[in-house]
Amino acid sequence: MRFVAVGDAFVDVLCDTVPQPRERRHGKVVLRAGGSSVNAVLVARELGAEAQVVGRVGNDPAGDLVVSTLERRGVETHLFRDDELPTGTAVALGDAVVADRGANARLSRDDLPWPLEGDALLVSGFALFQEGSRAAALAALEQFDGTWAGVDLGSPKLARGADLDIRANVVFATAAEAEAITGLEPEAAARELATHFEIACVKLGAEGAIGACGNQTEHAHAPRVVRTAPFGAGDAFAAAFLVALVAGTGLDVALERACAAGAAAAAALPGG
Repeated sequence: MRFVAVGDAFVDVLCDTVPQPRERRHGKVVLRAGGSSVNAVLVARELGAEAQVVGRVGNDPAGDLVVSTLERRGVETHLFRDDELPTGTAVALGDAVVADRGANARLSRDDLPWPLEGDALLVSGFALFQEGSRAAALAALEQFDGTWAGVDLGSPKLARGADLDIRANVVFATAAEAEAITGLEPEAAARELATHFEIACVKLGAEGAIGACGNQTEHAHAPRVVRTAPFGAGDAFAAAFLVALVAGTGLDVALERACAAGAAAAAALPGG
């Protein structure tokens, strides 16, 4: 199977300790390739899929890090190198994240490969629901020639008031994102979102996930793990879910596999 992700490519800066105000503290600092689309294709590749990431990075050492990491892991890269804007950077301090979209904000239709082919497509909500990259994300959904096209809502702020009239058949949302866009609790939100998409998944973190498809609603539990990674679990969930759908599994099995992948990502050691 072939999995394609369109959207965000970042360098993540991960710190294993958080200083107090005016405090200088020694700790481990890790730089790694990240961003929602990069995280997703790496998981899809681990699950045996052919994987391609489409996005935009700076023509800088950070961009080199992203490209080399992906190529080393067997991921096909279609990353336009921007000579003016830097590669996006996300700095994690505990549960807090500071992000600079950098070149991601200028992703354009011209950056996309044509035809855009695969069995599953995942489009980042950060690309879809923000100006600058929105036209490219919409074009990817419109032109994709494949079976499953998924969208991750990205954040509660982006989800609030988002236009759901898009050419996707799977939507992924956290409980907070689902509430922001529907005003409902997770299970009711999943059912409501499933009136706009063929399948809706509401991620509940350590509590697992809820999936809705037509009149069917499924609940899956997440394996218990000690969370060490500040982000990436939701991206792993989405990738594993779409890979499972392409393999022909039912909603219940796809949810279970997605929860397992999300838990593994949450427990992964930074830089490991």
